[in-house]
Formats: sequence, C-alpha cells, structure tokens
Amino acid sequence: MKRSLYATFMNVGTSAEPNYARMGKGISEMKEAYNAEEESNQYIHEDSATNEVLSYSPTFDVTQKCYVGEEIFEYVDEKRKNLAVEEDAKTDCLKVYLYCQLAENIYEAARINTTLVIGDFDAKEITYNVKQNGNQETGYVTITPEGKVTFTAGKYAA
Repeated sequence: MKRSLYATFMNVGTSAEPNYARMGKGISEMKEAYNAEEESNQYIHEDSATNEVLSYSPTFDVTQKCYVGEEIFEYVDEKRKNLAVEEDAKTDCLKVYLYCQLAENIYEAARINTTLVIGDFDAKEITYNVKQNGNQETGYVTITPEGKVTFTAGKYAA
C-alpha cells in the first residue's frame, strides 16, 4: 500500500469552525507510535507470562521543513511562537483511511483530540509531537472536489 493512502488532517481552524489541512508538505516521515500500556503476570502454574494490553497513548512524531505559506507549518509555528500551553496547545486531527473508500469522496476515518508539543526549531525544520487525548471517535469523512473535509461520527449508511 502507498503511504499517501493514509492521510492525517489537522484542524487549523477552530472547534466551532473546523478547517482541516492535510499534513504532508515538508514532512518526509511521520509514523504513528501506539505506546501501549501493558500488564504482564507470571502465574505459578504457567511457564509463560500472561499479557494484557490496558490502554494506548498514540502519538505522531513529526519533523517538518519550514515552508512559509504552508498551512500546517504556519499553524504549528504560531503555537511555537506563542509558547502555547493547555487549551491553546490543543486541536483535533483526522486519521483518514483513503484505502477504505465507502462511496465517491467518502472514506473511513477517526477523529482524535490532540495536544501539540513543540520540540525543536532552527528555521529550516520544526519538530513536534501530536499526542492523542482520550479515545478516538470513529466515523467517515467526505472530501469535496475543492478539498473541504467534513467528519461525521458513526457508521456510513449508503
């Protein structure tokens, strides 16, 4: 599968008026780490441990080249310049599975509340983490030919 078929969109607008921009320009690698919290118990009657996954704390580690005018860079750079904390460091993102098309311009997706944590900046590149807050909300997105992205929670009904 091509990496381009797993898209991440960041809300560079507000929660009242979302504006989702696709993360991509200047980003050559962005892997999602799931950071599972696990519990392992070795019971006396077993030779091997019993393992359970308790939770996940997903993050995207991002290194992005600085392109003035690129929406994601401009948004993250404003957070950096203002040393955004607490609510100011939060936004939401969409994980869009373009390889799971449900209908024309409609794809499986998940919406996640996130916190942006700025790492490094040298005017050539900026590093940051996109950390998930709480559970994701599953649903689908509609992407218009003009590129507007709208998330709808729940199952798609054809």
